[in-house]
Amino acid sequence: MKKGRVLLAVTLVLMGASSAGHAASPSRIVFSADRASAVSGVVYRVAPSGHRAVLAHGWRLGAQPTVSPNGRTVAFLAQLKGAVTVDEIGLDGHGLIRVGPTLAAEGQQPYLAWQPHGTVLALTGGSGDFWLVRPGRKPVEVLHGRGALQPSWSPDGRVVTVQALGSLDAFTSSGRRLWTIGGGKGPGAWSPQGLVAAATGKGVDVYSERGSLRFQDPGTVSGSPAWSPAGMLAAVVRHTLEVQTPSGAVVLREPLAGQHELTWDGDRSVVVGSYSGCGCDVKSVEIRTGKTSSTSDRWFDPLSRDGRLAVLTSRSGSGFALQAGPPGGGRKHTYTQLPGCWQYAGWTPAAESLQFAGPSRAIVYASLCSEPEENLYSVASQGGAIREITHVKPYATQPALSPSNGKIAYVWAKYTGISCSGCASSIRVANADGTDVQVLTSPQECTFDSSPTWSPDGQTILFSEDTCNSPGELYTVPASGGAVHDLGVAGSAPAWGPSKIAYAGSRGVWEGNPDGTSAELVGPGGKSPAWSPDGTLAYLVGTTLVVGSSSVKLPFAQVTSLAWSPDGAQFVVTARKTANADPDVYTIGADGRNPVRLTQNYDASSAIWSG
Repeated sequence: MKKGRVLLAVTLVLMGASSAGHAASPSRIVFSADRASAVSGVVYRVAPSGHRAVLAHGWRLGAQPTVSPNGRTVAFLAQLKGAVTVDEIGLDGHGLIRVGPTLAAEGQQPYLAWQPHGTVLALTGGSGDFWLVRPGRKPVEVLHGRGALQPSWSPDGRVVTVQALGSLDAFTSSGRRLWTIGGGKGPGAWSPQGLVAAATGKGVDVYSERGSLRFQDPGTVSGSPAWSPAGMLAAVVRHTLEVQTPSGAVVLREPLAGQHELTWDGDRSVVVGSYSGCGCDVKSVEIRTGKTSSTSDRWFDPLSRDGRLAVLTSRSGSGFALQAGPPGGGRKHTYTQLPGCWQYAGWTPAAESLQFAGPSRAIVYASLCSEPEENLYSVASQGGAIREITHVKPYATQPALSPSNGKIAYVWAKYTGISCSGCASSIRVANADGTDVQVLTSPQECTFDSSPTWSPDGQTILFSEDTCNSPGELYTVPASGGAVHDLGVAGSAPAWGPSKIAYAGSRGVWEGNPDGTSAELVGPGGKSPAWSPDGTLAYLVGTTLVVGSSSVKLPFAQVTSLAWSPDGAQFVVTARKTANADPDVYTIGADGRNPVRLTQNYDASSAIWSG
């Protein structure tokens, strides 16, 4: 079972279950998929009119697009064969080029930062390396394996700083080291006048572009300092909001408990928000008088270069509206709709790196959902329109149809992946129309019931259960509810045939009696066992399909599920055509030939015939 991909799907009206309990349309296929490519790793440009254009397909876990200072190109991270590269493309979607080095996909999160008024990209990532990248030239590796993080440019573009192994290091745009300041300095924040502030464990230190110390503000720092357009520095030090002039003179001290984010409303007021940016109790503090008042939380959304507009994502139905509006509040203009997604902060827009495209009012962003919801879909076995099954809730998958009465067994979980709290998954049964839901198993946290399969008479369900600390074991439960019975057999992915059961166990696929006795290894190295209606066992060994005593290499880089058609003439599989492709749904002949692709980039996890 894919523990991070569990999807609730109890309404199967589109599957065509008849009142007699038999599938009226055996040519339809039901599959589960999260459509990750639709909500992750695609770079978009959206005009104020709502026209949306795809600029590039990037990296599923964060393409991190960043618009160049002149607003003409977009740099982003792209994934290719387990590696990360830096690509650049025109804002019109043309002229894609590779400009950066190749980094390992594992390691530190990469960061990109454009040189102001220039063409150089600063890049950190991989094993903590630091690169300077410019089109048409070989990338310059400035630091290797030094834990470099979050590059930051001076406003004139002559100096770039990075945090590296407890120091703040400064370099020219060509990579020549200028200065290094030790003592655990954090990422540098540059003022418009060319001063850099570094928050440390002992306070805030401010340096000139040449690395000379201007002033220090000792004490415990909460959050990051922020500069006003005129060069005044705001920071929360010693649980106090302090505002200082460029020379270090304190002009405001205001008690402020907790951790906060800071930004400026011009030079007159500091806007203080929660550290998470959730908009909780956002307030404005006037510098001259110290007067505090409530204000808009839009100040913490991405702002246009002139500071007059903020990129907003407001809740709209089951998703979000992509909008722009004045940061201080007021009328909002809606561009388009964005899908929602479960993330660390809960239900959030499936988008990252939202920003205005240079001086234009177009918005650029990358779709991002680290755990997209999986759902059930229906498609004809000959291909054609794909239907999303109605009334489906998130996080249930692995549907299994009963042989006679139109019931469906499935796996259900409240949370998965990063939203998981124990992630227990259970077996449930419902009518084909989603009514009369019955909970058959209720495991404790860190226990995962999966892979339900029906007995031929439809009275019993066989499933596997594993935990955080133990591998899978086979159990049965009455389909109408009742006591769970442990077969005492170690295994997973069970399949119940006309007279025997099969399952994946130690060293391959095993076959035995329904009570677990007389088990024998029949498929060394095999997985995904599946029974035909007449009792022929098929399974996979890598990408080789084994049917009885015959075997054939399938034309896929990976196969993730296998199921027979009702007449035993075909299979439906979920498979990757290439190593970097999303799994999609295919039908193939019983001889493993003539694959027909039914979906495009759906990131499918399992598929079955509907009857």
